[in-house]
Amino acid sequence: MADVLQAGESVPFSGVYKVVHSGQQSEAHYVLALRGEAFPGCLRCSDQVKFQLALSAIHVVTHPFFHSGQRVKIG
Repeated sequence: MADVLQAGESVPFSGVYKVVHSGQQSEAHYVLALRGEAFPGCLRCSDQVKFQLALSAIHVVTHPFFHSGQRVKIG
């Protein structure tokens, strides 16, 4: 079973995380979190929210198949 992380902890890997709230205020859902950021507390259940990595991913411009040293300008 993957590690369960808490609000305030640093995001170890960029990717999609399953979020489970304490109590019944919300069903489990998924969010995108970036490595190095801190997991936020919930506005309703504060630091009782839990995060579990569902799918690890890196930003496309940092992947060796796509990295060109330049960012693509849109628009």
